[in-house]
Amino acid sequence: MSDKARYAIEKSIPELEDLEKKGLFSRKEINMIVRRRTDFEHRIAGRGSKPADYLAYVKFEKNVDRLRSKRYDRMKDIIDNSPSVSKWSIPQRIMFVFQRGTNKFPSSMELWAGYLKYARKQESVKVVYDVYSKLLSLQPRNIDVWFSGAKWEFEYNKNVKGARALFKRCLRFNTEEERVWLEFIKFELNYLSKLLTRRKLLQLVSERAQIQDLEENETKRKEKKEGDDDEDEDEDEENILALNVDDNEINSDLNKLPEMNVSTLGSIEDNPVLRGDLVLAIYDVYIATMVKRITDLNEKKKEIFILANKVLSIIDQFDILERTHMCDYIIQDLIRRYPNDAKCLVLQLTLSLRYVSLLDESFVSDLQTNVKLYQAYMSKSKLTKEEKVKVKNVYVKYLTEKFLYNATGETKTLLELLIKKLQM
Repeated sequence: MSDKARYAIEKSIPELEDLEKKGLFSRKEINMIVRRRTDFEHRIAGRGSKPADYLAYVKFEKNVDRLRSKRYDRMKDIIDNSPSVSKWSIPQRIMFVFQRGTNKFPSSMELWAGYLKYARKQESVKVVYDVYSKLLSLQPRNIDVWFSGAKWEFEYNKNVKGARALFKRCLRFNTEEERVWLEFIKFELNYLSKLLTRRKLLQLVSERAQIQDLEENETKRKEKKEGDDDEDEDEDEENILALNVDDNEINSDLNKLPEMNVSTLGSIEDNPVLRGDLVLAIYDVYIATMVKRITDLNEKKKEIFILANKVLSIIDQFDILERTHMCDYIIQDLIRRYPNDAKCLVLQLTLSLRYVSLLDESFVSDLQTNVKLYQAYMSKSKLTKEEKVKVKNVYVKYLTEKFLYNATGETKTLLELLIKKLQM
C-alpha cells in the first residue's frame, strides 16, 4: 500500500470505529468499506488515473453516507444521538476527493461541476467560493462558469453587487462574447423586475419603507453569512470578485460602464435607474463593442439592427418595467444612425402598438390612432417615393404578422379591410 493510500485509510479509522460502536455498520461491512477505499486510493494515486476514477470514488462515498443516514433515521431512538465524527467525516472526505481530483485534472469540467453541486448541496458557502475562485482563475474565458457564479451570488446569497461585479469582470476577459452582454442585460432587467414586484406586493410606496426593507434584507444576508464559517467568509467573497486583471488589456469601452451603485429608491417616475437607464448604458457599450471591427458599412448596419432587436426582444419579456422608455431609446438610436431605413422607421411608428394585444379592450382605438400617426408621417415625410413604398410594405407586413394572422371574426374582417386600404 502506498503512503498516500495508507494515510487516507488511517484518517478514516475514528469514523469507522464510531460507525461500528453505534451499530450502524457491522464489522464485515466496515472491512468491505476499507477494501473499497483502499482500491480507490490506489486507482487515483496511479499515473493512469482518470477523472472518472475520482467520480466513481465520490459515488461510492455518497452511497455509504446515504446508507448510514437511512440506518440512523431508523435506529435513532435506540442509539446514541450525540454529534460524532461519523456524521460529518464522509462529506469531508467527498470534498477532499473532489479537491484532489480538480487539482490533478484542472480542465475536467465534470469534476468541477460535481464539486460545486455537492458543496452547494452541503451549503458550504466557503467551499463554493473557493471553488469558483480557483475555477475562474484557471478558466477565465469559460463564460458558463461566470454565469454560474453570478447566479449563485444573486439567487443564493442575494448579493446583487457581487453578481454584477462578476458580470463586469467576465466582460473584461470576454469582451466580444455577445452572450455575455445579453446575459448581463437580462440580469439587470431581472433584478429591477424582482425589485419592483416585491415593492408592489409589499406595498413599499414611501422611500422610508423602501429603506427599511433594504436594511432588513441586508441584515438577513449578513446573518446568514456569519453562520457559515464566520471569519474567512468575507475574504473568500473578495477572492471570487477580485481576479488579477491587467487594465491595459481591457477594452477601453468597458470603462464607460457605470459603477451601478446608484440608489434604487423612489419610483419609476422619479428614478432613472428604475426606468432602465443603467441597462441602456450597457446597451450603448454593447453595440459599440460588437461592431467595432466591422468596416463594411452595410454589414455594420445589418449587424446593429440585429443586435438592437435582440435587446428589444429581451426587454419585451419584463412587463413590470417601463419597457416603452427603454424601447424608445433603442429605436431612436437606430433612427439617428439610419434615418431613412424602412425597418427602423416602422419600429418607431409602431412603438405604441408594441405591447398592444388583440384581447385588449382598447385595441381598435389604439390601432386607429396608430394608423393615423402612420398616415400623417407619410404625408409630411421628405422620404423619396421609393423609400415610402418600402416603409408602407414593412408597416403592412408588421400589422399582418402581429395582428391579422391571430385575429378572428369581426376583428379579422376589420384588419383585412384596413390592410387592403393601406396597400392602395
